[in-house]
Amino acid sequence: MMRRALLSLALLCAGCSGKDDAAITVSVIGTSARAANPNVHLLDAPAGVLTGALMQGLVQYDARGEVEPALAERWLVTDDGLSYIFRIRRAKWSDGTPVTAEQVAQSLRASLSPVSRNPLKPLFAPVREIVAMTDSVLEIRLNEPQGNMLDLLAQPDMAILRGGKGTGPFRLHRSYPNARVLRPVIPDTAEEVSEEILARSERRVRGEPSANAVARFAMGNAALVLGGSFADYPMAHASGARALRRDNVPGIFGLQPVRADGPAGSRDIRRALAMAIDREAFVKRMRAQGWAATETLMPGPIDRYIEARPDWMPLARQARLDKARALIDASAKSLLKVSVSLPDGPGARLLFAQLASDWRQIGVEAVLARDPRSADFRLLDAVAPTPSALWYIWQFACGVAPVCSQETSASLSLARRATMDERARLFSEADQAISSDQLFIPIALPLRWSLVDPRLTGYADNPTGLHPLNRLGSAGN
Repeated sequence: MMRRALLSLALLCAGCSGKDDAAITVSVIGTSARAANPNVHLLDAPAGVLTGALMQGLVQYDARGEVEPALAERWLVTDDGLSYIFRIRRAKWSDGTPVTAEQVAQSLRASLSPVSRNPLKPLFAPVREIVAMTDSVLEIRLNEPQGNMLDLLAQPDMAILRGGKGTGPFRLHRSYPNARVLRPVIPDTAEEVSEEILARSERRVRGEPSANAVARFAMGNAALVLGGSFADYPMAHASGARALRRDNVPGIFGLQPVRADGPAGSRDIRRALAMAIDREAFVKRMRAQGWAATETLMPGPIDRYIEARPDWMPLARQARLDKARALIDASAKSLLKVSVSLPDGPGARLLFAQLASDWRQIGVEAVLARDPRSADFRLLDAVAPTPSALWYIWQFACGVAPVCSQETSASLSLARRATMDERARLFSEADQAISSDQLFIPIALPLRWSLVDPRLTGYADNPTGLHPLNRLGSAGN
């Protein structure tokens, strides 16, 4: 245990010898940096980074997006896939009290309870019970195998907490209005660590607007910028391509109707708007090399499930415009105005310009909504936590989506009690209903980027879009 503790500290301090101040400063785009309870609050980028650093889960992702031990030092999966057994390592909560398997079980049960607002809760439907077998052994029992269980448990949303406190790998050392200073948790079995080494192993995390984060990085006052999206990508691109890194992440990026009345409430108008968008032109406008446009909800086949494709997908560009214009002419007696809610930022302005240009060709005027509550459509931009057909479809179930399909909800309801083979068919039916009714207008895959100091080690592009602070080596900023 002592050897492991010293090795962990060595990794945290990698590259910091010979520097007077080798702590790593990280800017995360979003609101102020605060950890949060994911069962109560939706985690934005700064909250996700802080929560993952202060309140680790049973497992976590390494720099390359592979699952590795965290609060659980090891685990095994039974041959039938119906049981995941975790051995909890010797650890303490931030208040100094020892961690027990029952406390961890209580945290997991809270995440999956009926009152929890955890966004991953629907994906844990196969969980039958969570049991502490001993003070250090925990078992998650399933009704059916779930191959992506470890990926789900590695998400910041599945942080293990007790009374709002976590177990590391960092602890909060100092707070400022918009920043937090973190230091690594040192096990009791480790030798005494000097104040100098602890200071050099700090992570200074700041949540701030994208313009501030990019400027701070450009001035050399931050070694890493996380949390970048399409909205601010042009700003990052202009700052210098050498430091700009992009994660190829799966997920959803497109428009969702938010009102059952007006143009958003008409299936034909939704289909016309979807057909008119020149997705490839927008992706080229963004100048994000390798970023992919898409016309389907799903990014591709998942397991035995094949994504639904809209019936207009085989049509050439001009044929799409002609068909879309005919639908608009039949649906609207005068010039049609469609309002869209988008985030702030130059990327969002490019998207709105693309929508306005494309929709104008079919007789629709695009309007940027000043109040999201009055918009006809809003942008959905989310990274999939794991390859799961259910995650994609759940976003559009009744009770979740503002405008929904009863057929989709019925298929999801039946899928809860269906066999795995039958579930694949029901998921296909639900996705086909979403596609046929155009309850989502796909545009591209999500775009996630970072700015990385070339001297920073322990960072790697990965398909999760998550970058653990405890794997970083100092850039000496």
